[in-house]
Amino acid sequence: MKKEAKKKHKVIKNLVPKADLALKNEFYLDASWILSTIIEAKLRRIITIMMNENPGLGFGPQKCLRQIKLLRQKGIHPLLDKHLKIRLIDELRLWLNHRNSIYKDLMDIHVSKARIKKMAEEGTILYQELNLVYKSLKKDWTKELIKDSLTYIGPIEDISYADQ
Repeated sequence: MKKEAKKKHKVIKNLVPKADLALKNEFYLDASWILSTIIEAKLRRIITIMMNENPGLGFGPQKCLRQIKLLRQKGIHPLLDKHLKIRLIDELRLWLNHRNSIYKDLMDIHVSKARIKKMAEEGTILYQELNLVYKSLKKDWTKELIKDSLTYIGPIEDISYADQ
């Protein structure tokens, strides 16, 4: 199980330079596709951390964003409220909708290179912001888990010395 998680992390880690390279070489559609894959993986990981279960492949990026927003509204964990702002969730949703509309427009009409470039650059900025949020959330989550494991002593047994 841990090998799979490390393998996924390594794949995502390898995708970031590929997205940068695609941007540099003006392959904006490819860059946006890679970025959306990375963003989706980060969102799934946040859900996994908060709910302690993997949401699975049925959760696309839009569904992940809805789930995270729902978790924030329910107040499941204060760390989620602290690190992941509603503004970022809404910006990610808008970017994904914009990306989808561009992909649909490609089938029917010519989409300008400037529009595609702007989409890829916005995706890069949102990914970087989400990555910072993810790292700080994970760091605080780990600290809290360590703190909880150190403070838990276990059940206290009632010891009676009258029998001795």
